[in-house]
Amino acid sequence: MNIEWPRGKRFAICLTHDVDRVKKTWWQSLYYFVKTRKLYHLKTMFQKRNNPYWNFERIMAIEDKYGVRSTFFFLNENKKLEILRPSTYKLSLGRYDINSPEIVEIIKELDKNGWEIGVHGSYDSYRNKELLTKEKKTLEKIVGHKVIGIRQHYLNLELPTTWKLQKAVGFKYDASFGYRRDVGFRDGKLLPFKPFGDDDFLVIPTTIMDSALFYKYPNLKDAWRKVLNILDRAEKNGALVTVLWHQRVFNEKEFPGWSKIYEKIIAEGMRRRAWFATCGEIYEACLK
Repeated sequence: MNIEWPRGKRFAICLTHDVDRVKKTWWQSLYYFVKTRKLYHLKTMFQKRNNPYWNFERIMAIEDKYGVRSTFFFLNENKKLEILRPSTYKLSLGRYDINSPEIVEIIKELDKNGWEIGVHGSYDSYRNKELLTKEKKTLEKIVGHKVIGIRQHYLNLELPTTWKLQKAVGFKYDASFGYRRDVGFRDGKLLPFKPFGDDDFLVIPTTIMDSALFYKYPNLKDAWRKVLNILDRAEKNGALVTVLWHQRVFNEKEFPGWSKIYEKIIAEGMRRRAWFATCGEIYEACLK
């Protein structure tokens, strides 16, 4: 697929956020205290306000500063806690109710002010048409209009089955194609692509995910050098760089430097004359 980015821009950057958890729970506070021995984590057990995982207003302020918008993928996780199966703990403990008043309020505020809202498909939905349909309809009821995009939780994909199911229930694009433990252009995909040929379903690859970047490059200088290498390649080839930063990592006390790298990506992209767009805008640009 050959793409000419709008306004003569040399390449494109798509900013995204997966909303997995919105509040730090007592068990997370205790876990991180035992792991790090930092008293800060114990104190967060008793915080009634300023929960360290919320951070929506901080993201909005950063993006407002640069005049850009992003896509937020909201999770509607249905996994039940099973005491005798530790594998269910991470998928069930600390999840939020997408229909709770505070979540509905922030979704509507983001949507009203130009941010795109998409489905963050629950852990098992990548192979379950019923779940995909339910999660899409639930989010559409909240925003009051159609939702066209999805990214699967943990980037779960069973190819091509997942894309066929997503398309069948009415999604127009998927943003799950990327690395869990690495960053860069998976399978050399520099641009969005149509997995089924000449139809209107699009795959928007994920290029840089926060956890993968800092897992492989824990030193911030090394991480930034890797980001610059990716931007160099994108600028040279007119590519798309899709950035995934979870909203909880904009807490500097627990993820020092992570939000600063995010902001540096925006500033560097602007310096290089990148076109910034939501996933929905990328979709529209690719189908023209």
